[in-house]
Amino acid sequence: MHYITCCFKKGEEMMDAKIQYAFKTVPDDLLKVQRYTLPNGLQLFLSVNKNEPRVFTNIVVRAGSKQDPPETTGLAHYMEHMLFKGTSKMGTLDWEKESALLEQISDLYEAHRATQDEAERRRIYAEIDRISFEAAKLSAPSEYDKLVSNIGGRATNAYTWVEQTVYVNDIPSNELERWMRLESERFRMMALRLFHTELETVYEEFNINQDKDNRKVNTAIREVLFPSHPYGTQTTIGSAEHLRTPSQVNIQRYFQTYYVPNNMAIVMAGDFDPAEVVKLAEKYFGNYQSKPVPPFTFEPQPPLTQPAHRVVYGQEPSLVMLAWRFDQAKSDDTLYLGLIRSLLFNDQAGLLDLNLNQQQKVLESEAWFWFYEDYSVFGLYGKPRQGQTLEEVKDLLLGELNKICRGEFDEWMVEAVTTDFKLGQVMASESNDARVNAMTSSFILGIDWEHYTRRQSDIAKITKAQIVEFAQKHFSDNYVEVQKVQAEDSNVTKVEKPIITAVELNRDAISSYAQSFLETTAPSLEPVFVDFETAIESTILSSGIPLDYVRNPNNSLFRLDYIFPMGKNSDRKLGLAVQYFPYLGTDRYSSADLQRELFRLGLSFDVSNDDDYTYMSLSGLEDNMVKGLELLEHILANLKPDATILQNVISDTLTHRENAKKDRNLVLRNALSNYARYGDDSPFTYRLSAAELNQLEADELCNQIKTLNGFEHKIYYYGQFPMQEIVRLLETHHHVSTPLKKAIPSRQYNQLETKENQVVFLDFPIVQTDVMLVSKGTPRFNMDEHLMSDLFNDYFGLGLSSIVFQEIRESKALAYSTYAYYSSPRKRDWAHYLQAYVGTQPDKLSDAIPTFLQLLNEMPVVESQIEHARQAILKRIESERIIPSRVYWQARANRELGYSTDLRRDIYQRTEQARIRDLVNFHEEYVRGRAYKFLVMGSKSQVDLNYLEGFGTLKEVSLEEVFGY
Repeated sequence: MHYITCCFKKGEEMMDAKIQYAFKTVPDDLLKVQRYTLPNGLQLFLSVNKNEPRVFTNIVVRAGSKQDPPETTGLAHYMEHMLFKGTSKMGTLDWEKESALLEQISDLYEAHRATQDEAERRRIYAEIDRISFEAAKLSAPSEYDKLVSNIGGRATNAYTWVEQTVYVNDIPSNELERWMRLESERFRMMALRLFHTELETVYEEFNINQDKDNRKVNTAIREVLFPSHPYGTQTTIGSAEHLRTPSQVNIQRYFQTYYVPNNMAIVMAGDFDPAEVVKLAEKYFGNYQSKPVPPFTFEPQPPLTQPAHRVVYGQEPSLVMLAWRFDQAKSDDTLYLGLIRSLLFNDQAGLLDLNLNQQQKVLESEAWFWFYEDYSVFGLYGKPRQGQTLEEVKDLLLGELNKICRGEFDEWMVEAVTTDFKLGQVMASESNDARVNAMTSSFILGIDWEHYTRRQSDIAKITKAQIVEFAQKHFSDNYVEVQKVQAEDSNVTKVEKPIITAVELNRDAISSYAQSFLETTAPSLEPVFVDFETAIESTILSSGIPLDYVRNPNNSLFRLDYIFPMGKNSDRKLGLAVQYFPYLGTDRYSSADLQRELFRLGLSFDVSNDDDYTYMSLSGLEDNMVKGLELLEHILANLKPDATILQNVISDTLTHRENAKKDRNLVLRNALSNYARYGDDSPFTYRLSAAELNQLEADELCNQIKTLNGFEHKIYYYGQFPMQEIVRLLETHHHVSTPLKKAIPSRQYNQLETKENQVVFLDFPIVQTDVMLVSKGTPRFNMDEHLMSDLFNDYFGLGLSSIVFQEIRESKALAYSTYAYYSSPRKRDWAHYLQAYVGTQPDKLSDAIPTFLQLLNEMPVVESQIEHARQAILKRIESERIIPSRVYWQARANRELGYSTDLRRDIYQRTEQARIRDLVNFHEEYVRGRAYKFLVMGSKSQVDLNYLEGFGTLKEVSLEEVFGY
């Protein structure tokens, strides 16, 4: 471990009193992390990355649901929500009066918990509701989010898990001081304001989880592996009964116990001076008082001596999970588990990849792990093919694991997996949030950063013999098997809503703290816009194929794309050909051999298509690019058909299609959404029927891939090879027949007008009800709408301080998730759309839908909030940079709209000039009075269809109608 000394500079002059900081560093650390601990114990993890003038931040507390009191589970997660509500300074209009009311509410919650009499509980809750209504009049809602938006923050969020609570922001680098000032106030104390409406949104989150089968599976695994540890005895969301009877006293006690500096860390990656960060942390967090944190103790969990079996039910497709318990994250167990996981599954050449997925023995399979502070878990997952039992899938999974135990894997795979880990590290280092996630994990798991960074070199020392010895010792019948069966779940628990009076929101109110905060400013950054003409070098190969080139200035990774301007809408068979392709070999290599060779070289080869384009992408380590290019061209020239493989692909495709009908999000956001836009004839339904699939010939599909090079296409390269070298390599290896054939044009679809309100209802068995409003607007790309839509979205429909979020969630507690946004099309001849969403309980529809329509038609105008949104957009663009790896794709997206310039410049200039009247005019012209398709998805037995008919002509649709099969 090394120590480096930094002096703090301000501007160009060294301050009179030099302040030196001894940072802890680790030699050869790829992220070059500098660590510092304040005298009060607050730890700083700092990784400098100058790619763009932004900083990704986590404020981490080493406490989560593991520390929840057993009598009030869900507490840590609920408290995470409350840390957005403000303090005795932020978010209050009169703290003296408000705090007195909040104290009464806290006492009432304790009385509510203490009684078992339901009538008395209802009476107490009515009093909580009454006082809460009065207390809300003294609050400035969503003030934290407004202030963090004002400094140009994005990705503002938080999450709670078993032993951590993490608060996330991504801020401009010039706003470090105001961010530090804001967060120091935020964590100074916790005001439990707007508590009962936020509790209602947690109810909604609980109810959402009842429809997520993976959560049921994971809960069952934890219950078996950790029968007397909080990992297994309590969930992060909490029990239904504990959510109904919260304790504000316990919440405050938890905050005072664990939210102390010696149990927290500030984790940052981006463009900053580490010495400046330390000085700011000392200024704003240095007066926080450390306290002893109670150690977490637990009894060792009993060993599993034979397989334990559990069955859970749900509407999503069936699957099986197997899981083994291991030692804590800081132990050597996790080094071996990481290796074994990748030997089994690396999405390319693992035993599961090649022997089960590639050989089409299961629908899909994976290996996975959970690393926790006290224990770790290793697992296998599989989904059955048509006609296959879960027992058969389990046996196949265990068969591949047993190959590890018997040493039936190539020795070179161990080295290749280690190389793949290093490649992943290099790729992750390009991202600030990935850097922050690594440092956050180190802190949460209690693994010193020196040891954390050494893990890769430690893994590289592990031999095949050691892996086999470890596997033989630890993998036996000591596992839990959870079968997730596709069937109705009779054990679903729903948290019923209490009677809540919508609180009045003082949208234009501002605390004295916020007023002072907004009066301070930071020096502006100059926005940087890309000149695509100079950033992208272009030439034409002798074959007539255009080549676009962007140099990678950062590392030795490359990407090479063949881009064909025809996709699934050009030929329905092309989509299936792309699915078929990865399973095929050549005259020299089997498909498994190809994947092994690519993996050995540190390369990936992917083929994909969307509606309009097909992409062949080769990426990885530039040292092996030439070998990869030779292999790619060999594959395209020598691909061999296989009728058996095709029949398996067709069978699996039909299974995936049926499984898709069980996926709530896919049904709403793909099937129903396309139905609203296009009706029966849509890009989503343009697919081969089952009969047509079964008539396909293996030779025909194979030739579709082999002949792609004969069609016009483009090539894109991103890497460090000089342009002339790439031209030479492509001229040498990329052989095509000339003249190139014209691409098959995409089939065009009619985007339906939204002339009148219509309700489309789909009966779907979920606890909640999903409501999406869709409305077609201007039929072609309109620059004026594009330039104003960001301001409308930021102010009205997206984010924690938006009008929609405040009214639907903060005021009326009608939903956990809600938003509205005005979208620009991806192509110049496509339409603009207005879309809105709320996920709520069936008995709340009568409040949720009218509230949404009222907001859409009578947009509240809060001048200060509009200005906050305007400033937030300007600050985001000022600090945003299109990094080299994104330049080409952004230019391509702009060209689809008919522009060759960086459109962010136009948005910035329009936002600079925008005034309140401009937003009001935009709403008047493009939003007010629109007709909508109301897409409603929920259980028919719970939804009042007669009520829905009041919003427009009601049409009930089936899954078969919206999926087209």
